[in-house]
Amino acid sequence: MSADFMPPINPSVDQRRLEVLTSYRILDTPAEAAFDRLAHLSTDVFDVPLAAVTFMTQDEQWFKACVGAELQVNARSGSFCQALFEVGAPDVLVVPDTLADDRFKDFAVVSGFPFLRFYAGAPLVSPEGVRIGTLCLYDVVPRPDLNSRERLALQRLADQVMSELELRRALLIQVHERQRYAALMASAMDGMMILNAQGVVIDWNPATEAMLGYTQAEAVGRELTDVMVPPEMHAAYRAALADVVERLDLQQQRVEVPALRKDGTRFPAEFTVAPFDLEGTRFFAVSMRDLTEVTAARDALKASHHLLHTVVESLPDAVYVKDTGRRYTLINAAGAAQIGRSVTDILGRTDDELFPPQAATESRRRDDAVLSTGQSVSYEVTDLGPSGICQTYLSTKMALLDADHHVAGLVGVSIDITERKEAQEIVQAHNDLLTAQVEQAQLEILERLSRAAEYRDDDTGEHMLRVGKTAAGIARALGLPPEQVDLIERAAPMHDVGKIGVPDALLLKPGRLTPEEFEVIKTHASIGAGILSGGQSPVVVLAAEIALTHHERWDGQGYPQGLMGQEIPISGRIAAVADVLDALTSERPYKRAWTLPDALTEIHAQTGKQFDPQVVEALGHYLSRSCFETGLRTISTDCEKLG
Repeated sequence: MSADFMPPINPSVDQRRLEVLTSYRILDTPAEAAFDRLAHLSTDVFDVPLAAVTFMTQDEQWFKACVGAELQVNARSGSFCQALFEVGAPDVLVVPDTLADDRFKDFAVVSGFPFLRFYAGAPLVSPEGVRIGTLCLYDVVPRPDLNSRERLALQRLADQVMSELELRRALLIQVHERQRYAALMASAMDGMMILNAQGVVIDWNPATEAMLGYTQAEAVGRELTDVMVPPEMHAAYRAALADVVERLDLQQQRVEVPALRKDGTRFPAEFTVAPFDLEGTRFFAVSMRDLTEVTAARDALKASHHLLHTVVESLPDAVYVKDTGRRYTLINAAGAAQIGRSVTDILGRTDDELFPPQAATESRRRDDAVLSTGQSVSYEVTDLGPSGICQTYLSTKMALLDADHHVAGLVGVSIDITERKEAQEIVQAHNDLLTAQVEQAQLEILERLSRAAEYRDDDTGEHMLRVGKTAAGIARALGLPPEQVDLIERAAPMHDVGKIGVPDALLLKPGRLTPEEFEVIKTHASIGAGILSGGQSPVVVLAAEIALTHHERWDGQGYPQGLMGQEIPISGRIAAVADVLDALTSERPYKRAWTLPDALTEIHAQTGKQFDPQVVEALGHYLSRSCFETGLRTISTDCEKLG
């Protein structure tokens, strides 16, 4: 029989065997004393000159320990041990005379050096019941078959090898767990510390060192109370810790309290305390986050909310928001006055509870149309006002979309046009003028909403105006008609109106956004287009186009539609460049302002990728002529650098 002969193997079984073998991480590792000792013990017990601990890979027999010969690797097809991996293989394989066995007589190690004439092997069986290797005995002379006691002894020695393997794997897992723990502690951006039940620091990561000013060596072994808790809070802290230990409470707890640095300065901090038990002993995993920037963001959020409330309340026209159940969730004073009730009396109610049946039915019909289709509706309605006098209102209702572009409610604007209607009856000639006034009023509302949105991440609110000026300059440099240049200048400032639908926590976040957070930020383009859609004014129509497309890219990698090249309206391509220029050269809570030359270098680097090359060229022409125009935030040195 050929030495290359290898009996059929069940592929799925062998694949599983290889997976289990790999989990031990034993292959191609140096010699280890534990396995060498067991190989020596086997030669002593059975009085043979050669013994080995081997593992079978897909194509090779690999020797972990070998006594009596220098063997490292053997072809699987030329291995006696291969027979132990066949279907139906015995628990112990004994070959008294290899020359008398047709399976093995032609093996190179039988017919040639070292002229092996005897073999006995027991499989190494994992706890999963998978054979991964063998404990082998060899001799250069034939020997009698092993009796039952000898076979049992060989199997027990193989079991001992397996025990060493299990111990080795457990130690490796322990080492890897320690390495993962160390990596987690080292890489965590938040402060991480481990305390014992007495509140004494056991471990302390680099982020905590940077946050508090104490090295790990200075902190370990000290009570956390003494290290970073303000003196007036020591008693309360120790009492809270003792309470958690006494109650055996393993619930994670989060609290915001002031913390103390090594230099004595205080800062707002958030602590998350997670008790855990290890071998019956209570410990605490504590994470700490510096809330200095978060507190600043909260203050900015409060200011933004106050500003938005002030803007909405300052409008002379009714502005309101309803949820999908048609309940009022927001209404300004002007809107409450139109209904003739207080704001608190209106919130949470529907029109069915506030208006006569016929008026409520008509309002419900329009609300349902907006909520079901997402399309805006505009209409005139004449009703008896709170004073009993008929009043006419021009109303617009538009869908309010959530981050997933699902309709989450509606926004309505209602303008009292009673006087205009009366004037129409008296002087029809004033109709065009009054219409223009109404359109201007609607545009003013949208512009104010745009400014309210802009104030949320630009405390001056001038970004939108500068974008309009720059966009007009680019349009003029491109040779667009004067009337289109004027429309772009008026529409471009509303490019970011959709930010009113984005949480302040993301707009004002000082650090890098996560991919999930950035997906929410990206919705402002669609939200803005939704707010502006359905308008009749050319400015509003163009503003909706700009809001939707000013984040599209020339190479098609932009959002929300992934438009490419000339597919992007020229207004969107112009606004994209103007917006980025001003964003780069403006200071924000999360970045410093770039110089104009640096900003232009970045914009030129994105030519043909993010931006239309012709628009970028037009920007250069505009800046070369208008470097010091009002609205362009540069200094003379920057202008000189432009050449």
